[in-house]
Amino acid sequence: MMDNLHHENVVVNTSIGIRFWRSEVNTRGYVPFHWHSSIELNYVPKGRLDYTINGQTVTVTKNQFIVIPSGVVHAVANQPNIGYVFQIPLRVIEPYIDHPERVSFINNQVASPAYAAALTLIKRLGTLLIKQPPAFRFDSQVAFVSLLKVLFTELRDPDRQVANSDSVKQLLIFINDHSTEPLSVAALAREFGYNPNYLSRRFKQQVGISLIHYIYLVKLNHLYNDLVNTDTDIRQLFQKNGLTNPRTARKFFREMFGRLPSEVRQQKNSTRPTEKHP
Repeated sequence: MMDNLHHENVVVNTSIGIRFWRSEVNTRGYVPFHWHSSIELNYVPKGRLDYTINGQTVTVTKNQFIVIPSGVVHAVANQPNIGYVFQIPLRVIEPYIDHPERVSFINNQVASPAYAAALTLIKRLGTLLIKQPPAFRFDSQVAFVSLLKVLFTELRDPDRQVANSDSVKQLLIFINDHSTEPLSVAALAREFGYNPNYLSRRFKQQVGISLIHYIYLVKLNHLYNDLVNTDTDIRQLFQKNGLTNPRTARKFFREMFGRLPSEVRQQKNSTRPTEKHP
């Protein structure tokens, strides 16, 4: 569900200098707040993603896409989906535009001609990179540069520049690294030298959900990872992750992942390879 890193560097895997992959997810999930040292574009041929970005929720459904600026903190909750993910390093964009790290984008403008043009180019670029027909390197470069032109000239948000908050990022890292501990707003405020009310208000403004709610989401996400990656008793995992009210935890876990913790564990055990003897 969640990458161990909050900040991800891009490992290029295409001739046009970007990272691209096709993902297919068959369960609900949640990736807590993180950021990239690149611009990320996610196209959804099928399914649904709900991003929390700049304090707002942006829903991406079938045949839609979203563009996440470099360094911007965001989280994503998913329904089952298929996605095309493009991660574009800033160095690839710099020959065409100054300071791409400052650029924000207008998302969900699905009725605009610019959005339709970008969508056509995204589909073409994804198809070229997957199928790799003859001369696909030429064609993918043309599609990619054309896509950049639309994104940075027609879907650029002129009223917003990226404003990264290092203090919020450090807080997110701390919560993830200490999620098994009894975290509270008061304790976090002491740790970072803020007034509790100020910290809560600032977090909600910049991230879009309350600090207490986010702590709980991280704990549930770690519980999910433990369920699928260990054989530890479920009751012990509740205790390990600081989920002191199992009934409440099960309720919110089911809302988040579409299954109870026991069902996740059962599915894990049912898909485990059977040992074969000669």
